[in-house]
Amino acid sequence: MGDYIPSFHYLVVPLNKYSKQDLIEKNDELSLIFLINQLQNSSEFHALKDIPKEYTEHLTENTPDYLLKIIGKVIAVLLHKLNIPDEEVYEVTDQITRRKFSMMFDNFQAYDVQETRRVSREEGRLEGRIEGERTGRIEGEQLHLIKLVIKKIEKQCSAAQISEILEEPLDIIQQIYDIALCQAPDYNADKILKELNSKTVS
Repeated sequence: MGDYIPSFHYLVVPLNKYSKQDLIEKNDELSLIFLINQLQNSSEFHALKDIPKEYTEHLTENTPDYLLKIIGKVIAVLLHKLNIPDEEVYEVTDQITRRKFSMMFDNFQAYDVQETRRVSREEGRLEGRIEGERTGRIEGEQLHLIKLVIKKIEKQCSAAQISEILEEPLDIIQQIYDIALCQAPDYNADKILKELNSKTVS
């Protein structure tokens, strides 16, 4: 039965020995996966914007559909390892499957969702202590949360997206979101807090 038993060898590819330019010169689908796999953090994704136009055009014109889907799935796994938010991962993979390789780096915000949440909590604790001297810890944290929501609204995020990014309950975010929209575009965190508390009391 020896003739019918599959026989193969593993080929270990030492990625560290390949520079970004080396991989670009390969000009194939595997090189794109290797380029993504070399990224150490989400911010490095922006560095891929200077990939030559000829490289992305070659992928756009010559990659078969079935391979596009495989590439999209592999890159999604690699981006998730960098803590990229799901909505950004979907946007990148969607552009791959739609043969929009040249656009996949354009709108990428490159932030680490877990790090963003950690920083938000740290900022919340710090601002909460400062505001707590005047109005109490709880009100200070509320005011900071409102300011974070305003920043996300200005970036065109929906209430559901803000809830996920800040790791806060959707019903709380939705109340702040609705009150803030009534003020657009001149948002005032203090007025939002006052109206939010008045609704809670009533």
